[in-house]
Amino acid sequence: MKRVSGANLQESLRSSEEQIRSLMANMPEVVWKVDAKGHVLFISAAVNTVLGYSEAEFYQQGESLWFNSIHPDDKDRVKQSFEALLNDRTLYDIEYRFQRKNGEWFWAHDRAVTTTDTDGILVTTGLLSDITERKTSDEALQKLAAIVEFSQDAIIGETVEGVITSWNRAAERIYGYTKAEAVGRNISFLLPAHRQAEMPAILDEVRIGLALEPFETQRVTKAGSILDVLVAISPIKDTHGRVTGASAIVRDITDRKIAEAQIKFLAYHDALTGLPNRALALDRLSNALAGARRRKSKVAVLFLDLDRFKLINDSLGHAAGDILLQVVAKRLKSCIREQDTVARLSGDEFLILLSDINNIPDVAIAAERIMDAITAEFVIQDQPLNIRCSLGISIFPEHGEDCETLMKYADAAMYSAKENGRNNYRFFTGDMNDESVERLTLEHGLKLALGNKELFLVYQPQLDIATGNITGMEALLRWQNPDIGLVPPDKFIPIAENSGMIVTIGEWVLRTACAQARRWQEEGLPPVPVAVNVSAVQFRQENFCDLIRRVLHETGLAPQYLELELTESLLLADADVTLSVVRELRDIGVTLAIDDFGTGYSSFSHLRKFRFNKLKIDRSFLRDVAVNSDDAAITAAIISMGKSLKLKVIAEGVETEAQMSFLRSHQCDEIQGYYFSKPLTAEKASDWLRDIPVLNALIVVDAMDKKSENTILHHISGVTTSFAQTCAL
Repeated sequence: MKRVSGANLQESLRSSEEQIRSLMANMPEVVWKVDAKGHVLFISAAVNTVLGYSEAEFYQQGESLWFNSIHPDDKDRVKQSFEALLNDRTLYDIEYRFQRKNGEWFWAHDRAVTTTDTDGILVTTGLLSDITERKTSDEALQKLAAIVEFSQDAIIGETVEGVITSWNRAAERIYGYTKAEAVGRNISFLLPAHRQAEMPAILDEVRIGLALEPFETQRVTKAGSILDVLVAISPIKDTHGRVTGASAIVRDITDRKIAEAQIKFLAYHDALTGLPNRALALDRLSNALAGARRRKSKVAVLFLDLDRFKLINDSLGHAAGDILLQVVAKRLKSCIREQDTVARLSGDEFLILLSDINNIPDVAIAAERIMDAITAEFVIQDQPLNIRCSLGISIFPEHGEDCETLMKYADAAMYSAKENGRNNYRFFTGDMNDESVERLTLEHGLKLALGNKELFLVYQPQLDIATGNITGMEALLRWQNPDIGLVPPDKFIPIAENSGMIVTIGEWVLRTACAQARRWQEEGLPPVPVAVNVSAVQFRQENFCDLIRRVLHETGLAPQYLELELTESLLLADADVTLSVVRELRDIGVTLAIDDFGTGYSSFSHLRKFRFNKLKIDRSFLRDVAVNSDDAAITAAIISMGKSLKLKVIAEGVETEAQMSFLRSHQCDEIQGYYFSKPLTAEKASDWLRDIPVLNALIVVDAMDKKSENTILHHISGVTTSFAQTCAL
């Protein structure tokens, strides 16, 4: 063995030491050495670049400079770990935040070991690195991993061959497969059969490094259901730019697609019945007309309206009315061919479109089939119902060549069917167009009538049969149109109700009548109630009772001088709500009367339940009461029913002596009609109220032999000419 001389050994050690010093001087990490008391024995030059301090500063301040630069939140943890290193020789390997001389914080990774030197002194040698960049990257990766894992969208990693490599929680929720079940399988197992051809083309795009724009497609779940999804696919590349796989982001849009389909459906269909609406009906009619022109065939447009549907709605409630409309829709669909259309236009109005018609008699056969289907008995909420309908028909090309004209003429024919007895069908004729124009003219004029002061009230006295006293004045609405003249109420009031104008007009009637009643009182005339009819539309408006209170307050009329006449059918809709309103009206103090009793669903229990003050017999029963035994029996029964419930009974439409005698013999309380007075202007009604003593005498005369009437009338003083003329009516 070759011996190494002392000089050579010393030179070798010096060379090794210089190499070590050079190595430590160029290391990016800080090399440090301290003794057991924390005195710095060595600090490498990197302390300047890493910590910002000079070597001299560390040699002078030692442990205090180092410890004071540790982040306050990390000091205890570092101190405990360092003490364990010194005492137990435990491995010291810790990350903490350190503050550079310039005040900047960075993440440090510190590792150290404790050894004994040749002199037996305990020393600690360590290596401190700046790991801020790595920590930032780690945090970013952790955040990214959390985003991926907790995303609401499925995020799936796959190879360029389509083999699944990653599968987040959303993917498990959306598809129903666990991560263990999905990873390692080819992505194609998620594609339904009709979508399998998509995947090869997608992977081809990925392999050449192209990202696919988000696209809608379908996927299949573990349970076998088909999902609508939105997919975005991007290639994954390594550091050299080579494509190593793909990342797919999948969003379940099934609910959105269902909602979109529903919105689209509702845009062209009626929500209640599912039938096409007006927009879709017009589109189909337009197509049918185009086809008929090519084939030289005919198209029939049928307008169908249920007769007295409003009465059913008011009597049984809107829920029952809705069920009825749904059943009607099903029956109508069963009456037509596949190429025909049934649409619901509004309310209880339906359109039936019959295309490719060769003979007009075929349309009549179809109309009869439709009417038979509607007139067959319905059972709604366990209650049998028999309804009727009116049908209007227009034909292309005989009656018109465009959608608007044909629909307008079918509508006119339907109104003609209603006005001529209902429960029938009619084909359009030229005269019907004139009626339709008249109806539209009235509707337009009515919109202006209130503002133009064309509406006014007349008052018809109500009298006590036994005493002759005036017991009230019924306010009746009239319309004097400047072009047409006096418009009959039965023509314009239905228009007001159907258009919704009745709410505004009804409030005006109520306010005007109350103000007039108060004005009569202020003139010193005998105070009598004023009766006002209330439509179902008015009654159901929000805060109707508040309106009554407000009008009474503003006009100064005491509530006992206002009588509200309500139809019986109005009371039966939403009975609980109606009863609540009726009770509130009774609490206000107004008088309540049932109008047109006997024409609706007359019921003893209804009268007892709602506790009205007055019962009004409809004029239709009085017309033939003296000659028709059925009408006489019904009228007598109504009077008896009212008296048994302690209600005042009043008969309207009294026009003859025979009617008057019948009512007196059956002890009816009050009468109203042309037999004693036609409706009067406010001024003439004032004359009646002034001459009540004369009126009493006339009633006495009526009760006596009619031959004595002229003699007694001749001797009654204070009878004015105008009053005598009025009485003679």
